[in-house]
Amino acid sequence: MNMIPNTNPHPPLLSVNQEWTEVIASQYTASELLGQGNFSYVYAGVRNVDWKQVAIKCVAKTVYSKNITIPGGTQTLPLEVALMQMLSVPPRSRNVVELLEWFDLSDWVVLVLERPSPCSDLQEFCICNNGLLSESLVRNIMWQVVQAARHCCNNGVFHRDIRPENILINTDTMVVKLIDFGNGDLLKDSPYRTFAGTPPYCPPEWLHEGKYLGRPSTVWNLGVLLFYLVCGHVPFMNSDQIINGIIPICHHVSKECSDLISLCLKKDPRSRPTFEDIIRHKWFTMQL
Repeated sequence: MNMIPNTNPHPPLLSVNQEWTEVIASQYTASELLGQGNFSYVYAGVRNVDWKQVAIKCVAKTVYSKNITIPGGTQTLPLEVALMQMLSVPPRSRNVVELLEWFDLSDWVVLVLERPSPCSDLQEFCICNNGLLSESLVRNIMWQVVQAARHCCNNGVFHRDIRPENILINTDTMVVKLIDFGNGDLLKDSPYRTFAGTPPYCPPEWLHEGKYLGRPSTVWNLGVLLFYLVCGHVPFMNSDQIINGIIPICHHVSKECSDLISLCLKKDPRSRPTFEDIIRHKWFTMQL
C-alpha cells in the first residue's frame, strides 16, 4: 500500500457522477466496497448482460499517471492495464486474475476484473485457519503461486508485490489467483533502482546496493510468502533482519520445506533457484 496523502477525488460510487452513470452503469451494477487504498477503490459488481460476478477497480488519475506502450504495440495504455493485457495473451494462466475490460474516465481509470466466488484473500484465509496451514495445503497454494509468478515473468511482467493480500483463494476449489498489478512494471534484464512493494518482502540486495533484478527478487518474495504460510508470520520484521539473513524456521516445518525456503532466501540473488528449480524441488515432487 502506497503511504501517500489521500488527494483523490470522491470515488465514483460515492458521488454524483454522470460520466460513471453513462459509461459504466449501463453495463455493470456495482455494490459493496471490497477494499481501498490511498489511490484506489475496489467494488463488488455484476455484469448486467449475464450477471457474471466482477470486481470493479477505480484508480484515481491524480496519483496514477504512468502510461506505457506494450512492447510491439502502438497504443499508449495505463501501466496496470498494459501489464494485465500482456498477461492475457494465450495461453493464459488460471492463476492470474483476468482483466475483462477497462474504461478511461476523466478522473479515473476503471478496471473490470473477474471475481471468483466464494473467495477471500490469502491473509484472511490464513487468519480464518488459526494462522497456520498444513504443508499439504500450502504446497497446493504455492504450486499455483509459482505458476503465476513464472507466467508473469515469461510474459514480460514484473509484479513486484507478491504477498498474501494480493492473492485470492477460492474457498471451495482452492484455486488461487494473483491480483493487483498496481506496483508492477515491465520486466527488464537490467537492475531496478527504485523499490515498489511491501517492506518485509524487500530483497537484501536493495538494502545493500540500492538495486535489484526482477526474477531473483520475485523468488525472494516467494520464499517470504512460503515462510509466512507455514510459520504464520514473515521471517524478517525490519531491514537489519533482512540484511543479517538469519531465517528463524519453525520447528514443525519439514526438512524439505525448510530447504526450499532457505534456497529462495539466499542473500546472494545469483544463488537463488529459478522457477523451474522451485517446481522440481523435492518438497513439491515428493508428494505429487
